[in-house]
Amino acid sequence: MRPLHLGAALLIAAMWGFNFTVIRFGLDAFTPFTFAGWRFLLGAVPALFLPRPAISWRALAGIGFFLFTGQFVFLFFAMQAGLPPGLSSVLVQLQGPLTAGLAALFLHERSRPAQWLGLAVAIVGVLVIARSVAGSVSVLAVGIALLSALSWAVGNLFLREARGAPVFAVTAWASLLPPVPLLLAAALTDGVRPMLAPILAPTWLGWFVLFYTVVPAMWLGYLIWGTLLRSYPAAKVGPVSLLVPCCALLFSSQIVGEPVGGTRLFGMAIVLAGVAIGLFPSLRRST
Repeated sequence: MRPLHLGAALLIAAMWGFNFTVIRFGLDAFTPFTFAGWRFLLGAVPALFLPRPAISWRALAGIGFFLFTGQFVFLFFAMQAGLPPGLSSVLVQLQGPLTAGLAALFLHERSRPAQWLGLAVAIVGVLVIARSVAGSVSVLAVGIALLSALSWAVGNLFLREARGAPVFAVTAWASLLPPVPLLLAAALTDGVRPMLAPILAPTWLGWFVLFYTVVPAMWLGYLIWGTLLRSYPAAKVGPVSLLVPCCALLFSSQIVGEPVGGTRLFGMAIVLAGVAIGLFPSLRRST
């Protein structure tokens, strides 16, 4: 990679890693449905100025429902239930091997033994993590985070239809769909006033969280990511995703004091190793 693009890739890893800690603080200001609803409401603003990407409404709906709504609502509820940011970032990385497994099962794509081995190794890591969190974090929270990874993986199947389309435009247009059901769910479960908290009871923390999760993490992040994917083969860009949980663990341990040692760290390392094993065959095919 050119030095500028390498710096951009490292910036993405840092921004997306820090995003997990920002989400942790955001859940102190908003309920999960309200947080997610406002995030995508603001995230959809560029769709007012960008032409709709040349993909079907079915694909946009699938991306909006699974890749955005499902992934982040489950992630927010898992973190609200006590799952720390660094651990959350590792668990959702299971979306990589899960995507390969789902594509083989439902799209009849040819899978390789390494992909199934990667998924098996990652599941072993999850079991180690589940054992390590007993007494400190609810195992239910771990399960909810796995649903986030599964929803992300399903969304990736719809995202394949968007190959060649501008990533930033796809992100903005797919963000048009989640806000209405999410904010309606917030109004029904939490009440209208909590749902309108960013307007009726604004705080600097709340708006900083919304700003960060939309502008750097969503708009800038996906703009840079799309640029890198157009400039380089996936073999050079894909491994950047493995740096995200590393950055998330670093930020979370320093800012919120998340423990990352012992059995839990061992389990996290196993999960990331499984993700890397599952990712390797795809990277070899793209070179």
